[in-house]
Amino acid sequence: MRKSAIITISLLILIFAGSLLLLRFYKLDLIHTVVVNTVVQKAPRGYPEGKIRRTFDAARARAKREDREQDHSEKLLSLSQRLEKIQQLSHEELQELLEALEGPCL
Repeated sequence: MRKSAIITISLLILIFAGSLLLLRFYKLDLIHTVVVNTVVQKAPRGYPEGKIRRTFDAARARAKREDREQDHSEKLLSLSQRLEKIQQLSHEELQELLEALEGPCL
């Protein structure tokens, strides 16, 4: 019984460590997806969803090319916190946000 408990605990620790490594590897993907979906949900009615997604994808690709993924991740987290307090983005707010993304790395 004692040996099986040690094996079970070891296996659980191994699974936990593997999960942490996977989460670390996909951190930017997760943050990016959550922020983009939040912006799409809070966008004014009729605003083209494709434009939002393309702008965020281009900013992410630029950050990757410039090796600034950590900075981009931090900016997305900051944006996510700001979006939590907003019920609906106005057309002007969304335009400003997208223009900021199109500029130098978010």
